[in-house]
Amino acid sequence: MSTPLIHAQPEGGLIFATRLPGSAADFPTAENQALWDWDDLTPDPAKPIWAHLDRTKPSANMWLRERSGLDNHAAELMLTQSTRPGFWAVEPGLVVILRGVNLNEGAEPDELISIRMWIEPGRMVTLRSVRFQTVADLREKAMQGQAPTTTGAVLAAIVTGLTDRLGPVVENLMDLLDEVEEEILADGHESSNRAAELRQRLTLIRQQSISLRRYLAPQRDALASLAGEQHAALENRDRSAFRRAADQTARSVEDLDELRDRAAVSTDELRARREERIGRTTYLLTLVASIALPLGLITGLFGINVGGMPGVESPAAFWIICLGMAVLSAGGIALFKYVRWL
Repeated sequence: MSTPLIHAQPEGGLIFATRLPGSAADFPTAENQALWDWDDLTPDPAKPIWAHLDRTKPSANMWLRERSGLDNHAAELMLTQSTRPGFWAVEPGLVVILRGVNLNEGAEPDELISIRMWIEPGRMVTLRSVRFQTVADLREKAMQGQAPTTTGAVLAAIVTGLTDRLGPVVENLMDLLDEVEEEILADGHESSNRAAELRQRLTLIRQQSISLRRYLAPQRDALASLAGEQHAALENRDRSAFRRAADQTARSVEDLDELRDRAAVSTDELRARREERIGRTTYLLTLVASIALPLGLITGLFGINVGGMPGVESPAAFWIICLGMAVLSAGGIALFKYVRWL
């Protein structure tokens, strides 16, 4: 039974495949359907192949497990559902799993999606569930025959692209936090609604920074280890690219730590101001109650309506009581000012 041919299209599990550094003939057009045989995806050190697969397609999963020639452990690492960034040496190649920003329409700003990669001297296999802009850019270069010529260089280009796109996301969070901090400093007596809005924005910034750091911290470590990996598929310039990416990712992790701490401090500041407002209001209410308490006692006493109440027959009694209450209130206010309670 002959091996079925597949189109280099997502319906068949193979998004595209090309011999490095690429060729327009490897990609489907109206005139050229760019048919590939699964058996064509074999290592060739003289002219390495790059195959980009869709992990959501059963045909791609079956090929990786049964016909790719990968070790079972390598295939399972490539196809596992839950992944954290890292790399594993599995002869004769490396499994590298990284995360990148999801730049597709409708994606959350802190959503990081995974790309799984198998690299050996004559072949590179990349596996994804969601479209990657970095891979799309490399595909355009491959269509023009301008992609890297080695699998290690392709990996370095993907690592660099993913890392470069992470920087603006972290910088955007820093800018958002700067805006919130400026608003907090500019308005020390903001309304409760305004304070609630600022707290919500701070909470969102903290959540996004924690979510990003969850994957970037292990990715930093993976890239640093990859920079020291002595593998036949990697050259010194590739390791240099990994080292630069590791340093850049480390700075992003440090910025995320700073974001988290600054957002926590700003949240505490808003909470302290709210408690201060509540305390000030409670204090004023207590002073008012202290002044009003003896007045309530007097009005209650003269309102009990029993026999023997003084001044019942006197037309000036009401005004005398009002004057006495005013004097008592003024005395209470003067006393509070004297003891610096007001």
